Amino acid sequence: MATYIFDGKAGRPIDLATAKKWVAKYRASLKDPNDIRAHFFGSEIIKKILNEPGCVGIRIYYALDDSGKKQLLLVGTDATGGNLLPSTNTDSNGNTIADESGTCPPDCPPNDL
Repeated sequence: MATYIFDGKAGRPIDLATAKKWVAKYRASLKDPNDIRAHFFGSEIIKKILNEPGCVGIRIYYALDDSGKKQLLLVGTDATGGNLLPSTNTDSNGNTIADESGTCPPDCPPNDL
């Protein structure tokens, strides 16, 4: 088994046709047509996480909030693959877990995939 290297280079562009095909497959799997299809995070929170000392990327966790609504949580990741977590719930030690994304629906773009 190959060892993964956390060097900040993970991810690659994909073409529009592939993206549309994958999104269509996901939407076809939804039981409720009003279920969340997308999340939006602003550049400020993304930059805040990427600027944490030692951060080489962002790990995204799937989550359900207390009301059962789908959420994504963004966490900075270091070069060893570890999460850059706040030290406690009240003292962030400069590290952030991001939530509170905008969701589609209701805020879907006119050029939705």
